[in-house]
Amino acid sequence: MKPGLDLNLLFIIESLYRTSNISKTADELNMSQSAASHALAKLRDHFNDPLFVRVPKGMSATQTAKNMRAAVEAFTQQARALAQQSEKFDPKKAQGRINIATTDMVEVILAPALLKRLKTEAPGLQISFRPTGGDLPKPELESGVYDLAIAGFYKNMPEGFYQVKVYEDGFSTAYRRNHPIIQGTLKAAQFYECDHALITLQGDFKDGLRRRVNGRTLERHIAFGSYSFTGLAWTVASTDLVLTAPSLLLKKYAEHFPVLVQKCPVDIPKIEIRMIWHSLTHKDPLKAWFREVLKQEFQKLA
Repeated sequence: MKPGLDLNLLFIIESLYRTSNISKTADELNMSQSAASHALAKLRDHFNDPLFVRVPKGMSATQTAKNMRAAVEAFTQQARALAQQSEKFDPKKAQGRINIATTDMVEVILAPALLKRLKTEAPGLQISFRPTGGDLPKPELESGVYDLAIAGFYKNMPEGFYQVKVYEDGFSTAYRRNHPIIQGTLKAAQFYECDHALITLQGDFKDGLRRRVNGRTLERHIAFGSYSFTGLAWTVASTDLVLTAPSLLLKKYAEHFPVLVQKCPVDIPKIEIRMIWHSLTHKDPLKAWFREVLKQEFQKLA
């Protein structure tokens, strides 16, 4: 690697991560294709690496380019934030991408209304929902790869992070129409007779719904586990499995699948959906504006 890199050239790399196409990158950055190709040549010379190589469907990042991605995207995001601070923030002029680590449940309940709003208020903004596991994606938030994490199960919040509760929901139970066990209102006894599906991001089948009734312990038989909040809709609609999950999610099930939904007959504490971000993006005008938009959209769900 040679000294004296023009840092503006890093926007070429950042764009190529997304487009995998030098022509699309040139269009995105309002430059000619020859100028974009010349800039890429300078980057290749500086890093002594091809960075992006041609493949049948465009250009693919080399391992060197992949290793640089987190740092490059963090730099370009901060550079845009600095530029925006010199003028009054206008979301209609905003460009860039917001990366959110979350679950497909949040995508289902939030994305349609959010995207409709952004099309009017911030048409140049791109939104990427990325899958999250059971643990907070701390390294990705610290490096700027992710701008936000949204879920109801993160624990042990580390220093340097902010969080806010954006939504609260109770639990309901969904099952197919003409279920052989459930007749009428779902009772606790029927609930424990059924075979259950379980949403499990970690792959464990731990059940927190054991109950002591008339001197005996009742517990669910977990027959099937899945990481997907939404994929289970097909399973519940076409089998005798029942699923207990946040009520708003199951309401969406009932809108699109032949399933019935009732309040869970077993008391379960409400789930709190929280939005979490790192101090790296706390004062970024675009990210701050977007967090307010998210809070408003979540409030509409209540």
